[in-house]
Amino acid sequence: MKKYIYISLAAICLSVITGCKNHDLPVPTDDTNQPAKVTRNMLFKGYSNYAKIFNHDGEKIGYLAIKQNSIDEAEVSFRLPSVFERNFEHAENVNAAPPKPRNIGFAINNVLAKELTVYTKPSKQLFGTNVNFSVFKGNAGNNGVMRVPGQGESEGEIEMYVPELLQITSPFIDNAADLLPYCYYKNFVLGWNADPNNENGLVVVVEWNGTDLYGNKYNEYVQIADVITNDNGSTILNNALFDGIPHGALVTVQLLRGNIEVTEIINDDGEREEFVFVAATQVILPIILIREIK
Repeated sequence: MKKYIYISLAAICLSVITGCKNHDLPVPTDDTNQPAKVTRNMLFKGYSNYAKIFNHDGEKIGYLAIKQNSIDEAEVSFRLPSVFERNFEHAENVNAAPPKPRNIGFAINNVLAKELTVYTKPSKQLFGTNVNFSVFKGNAGNNGVMRVPGQGESEGEIEMYVPELLQITSPFIDNAADLLPYCYYKNFVLGWNADPNNENGLVVVVEWNGTDLYGNKYNEYVQIADVITNDNGSTILNNALFDGIPHGALVTVQLLRGNIEVTEIINDDGEREEFVFVAATQVILPIILIREIK
């Protein structure tokens, strides 16, 4: 039996694919007053470089390329130092206290990240190569515009390998008609373009917001994650990723790989300030979960 199953929406027969009779699974509800049940779990219990995101309180800055499904183009979003976020919030709320100035700059490959944000398509210089990240106290020229510091002037600088852009190869989706495949939860084979230079593995997340194929609404939310330690292009997902999710559920399988490094600078108050550089690529695979086939 194939580990994933494509079934045309026009040809689906509900007498063949029936509801699961496992009483441990949730039951649909129309009671909007019932408190939502939230389940979050990490299956992987070993060490992963991705844990740096959770184990460091430093500000996270960097970029993410995301594909909303297998046939969409990836788009890159940037997370800049919070000085920009605070300035934006102040502009939205004229009654807010003005933000404390933070003369912080952030550059990627010696280009100010704020300048890179005008581009939404991935750059070959950002993925599948060593990328230089630097954070520094502002260096303003005579015109008051922040400039990238010269060699050796950055106070926090790291070069790290950022893995290749991700794409899911199995289940294979070639066009819009293949979107939202029916996938059997046991021994689910997930395939992607391998990156032999990526030593961090990947993160896989299964997320369910309580909706299903039949229009039912469950007052539940499930998010279960695992780490794939070997970036070799294929794995059999742990069945437990789909625990608590019923037959026919509309589910997203999210695959992510990237790199994380930590650096610090001495800020304007003379204190050490930690920054976490994050660069990653992510693909979202929407599926219909199948628990029983007759």
